[in-house]
Amino acid sequence: MIPKTSLYLIYSCFITAIGLVFSISSCQGNKQQETGQNIVATAFDETLHMAEIESMLGPNMNRQDSFFFIKEFIDNWIQKQVILNNAQNSDMGNSDEINEKVENYRQDLITFEFLKKKLAEKLDTNITLGETKAYYEQYPENFELKQNIIQFVFIKMPLDLENKYKFWSKFSNANDEAITKMAIIALKNGGNAFLEKDKWLAFDDILKVVPINTYNQESFINNNRVFKIEEAKFVWYINILNFRIKDNISPFEFVEENINQILLNKRKVKLMEKLENQLVKKALKDNKIKINLPQYE
Repeated sequence: MIPKTSLYLIYSCFITAIGLVFSISSCQGNKQQETGQNIVATAFDETLHMAEIESMLGPNMNRQDSFFFIKEFIDNWIQKQVILNNAQNSDMGNSDEINEKVENYRQDLITFEFLKKKLAEKLDTNITLGETKAYYEQYPENFELKQNIIQFVFIKMPLDLENKYKFWSKFSNANDEAITKMAIIALKNGGNAFLEKDKWLAFDDILKVVPINTYNQESFINNNRVFKIEEAKFVWYINILNFRIKDNISPFEFVEENINQILLNKRKVKLMEKLENQLVKKALKDNKIKINLPQYE
């Protein structure tokens, strides 16, 4: 941490710097405002501008939070500049090892950005349903379930709703149109509903929303299909339409998106190898590469 005494002048000027966040003014005087620099700190030959800090301020920060964030940012920036200046003036600042690491990082970064750009230009991101299903059928062992999953629907009815038990008598055998009408009634009266019956959901996630109490998920899922749960103000009508127990193979729909990502990543790797090989072949053809090792093939 920078000693308080060494930062006194900065902070005495910076007390008004919060105004910069909102009004883009500066405590450096009119001259600085005219140049638009808004320098809030200097260390050796380096300067810190308010614009660099403003870009990191959250949109919901209040005046006090902004001040403490900016104060800490300046602390860290000054500390970094002091250490960096001392390091650069030491033998390490000009060491061959550091220079080599910097150059290697620069080369890696340029290479990465170049290949990323080429991939964005040439990669076909369209994965067909046939490709996805073929991969699923070829590698079913890769899609073993780690958790219990179900397909279900529910309607959450207010307990004080008239005819709520009439809805319950129709709930288990209701067709899509009838259950949608029930859901609308529930929603209009402060209740809730979930009708995406084709969607597979982790049972652990459902337990966070639906007030099901069970110490044995597998037993509960196997022995309950259509049931209701009453709370203080609501009654839940629940229908478990389908389920898969953990350690079995995941249904295709549950892993389809993951497979698409797997296939896309494989396609990226293949395309990158192709691009690299093409570039090397072109460089060899243009006599830009020469290997002075007889044993090299």
